[in-house]
Amino acid sequence: MSIVLAGAAGAACALECPERLRVGSSDTPFPPMINGRGPQPADPPGWAIVAVREAAHRLGCMAEIQRLPGRRMSLLLEQGGLEFAFFFGATPERLKAFRFPLDVMGQPDAALAPVIGHLAFYVLPGAPPPRGTGWNGAALAPGLRVGVVDGTTQEQVARGRGWRVETASNFLNALEMLRAGRFELLLATRESLTADMRDAGLVELAPVVQYQPYFVPASARLWARRADFVRAFWRETCAAVRRAVPDARPVDCGVAPPAPRHP
Repeated sequence: MSIVLAGAAGAACALECPERLRVGSSDTPFPPMINGRGPQPADPPGWAIVAVREAAHRLGCMAEIQRLPGRRMSLLLEQGGLEFAFFFGATPERLKAFRFPLDVMGQPDAALAPVIGHLAFYVLPGAPPPRGTGWNGAALAPGLRVGVVDGTTQEQVARGRGWRVETASNFLNALEMLRAGRFELLLATRESLTADMRDAGLVELAPVVQYQPYFVPASARLWARRADFVRAFWRETCAAVRRAVPDARPVDCGVAPPAPRHP
């Protein structure tokens, strides 16, 4: 392992790279964030992979991007088979299994989240009409069912607001369930829409439900050994996304995003 200066950006802190810097990425396409399907990155790979590689490079390291199914990626991160993975919302279960940046109150620190997602409702083109949902930023029409992917922050938000929830095992299954009428509204983050969802022409309902921070959590194993490197990698990843895709990180790193305005 080599001692390097953290900092093409001019930082003066010397950091040592981990022996391996394995970073998990979804094997599902979320264009333009993640392109291509399967274990091999596409060409171009998508701005998320480019940003993570840049963050590692600025710390003098080389990131080994491993594209994996979501559950497998989570398991490897929990077991220490990955050093980081992107991008994850901070659910209570993940907060126990992984390490996220925390603020002074011990809560996930959105000021260091590289992606600030737009959590919103989606419907198939033409049905139900937006005016039929009753959605005004706070309440839904009675009886409407909200579809979410199991184990995600979307599920956490939906259940926390007391909505009637239907769960899907993955994003493709969620789209199939929406088409089959298993629920009327799909709750998803705009930035995490898959290629299939975009091709289906899903319609986003206004207003946005909330801004949702997404992180690059670290393994507990790496955190215990190299908390200094983990913090530096979080800062560099946030800065890399901010430089490359300002819409994904609409405020400067170090600043928490404001709440969306509802009528």
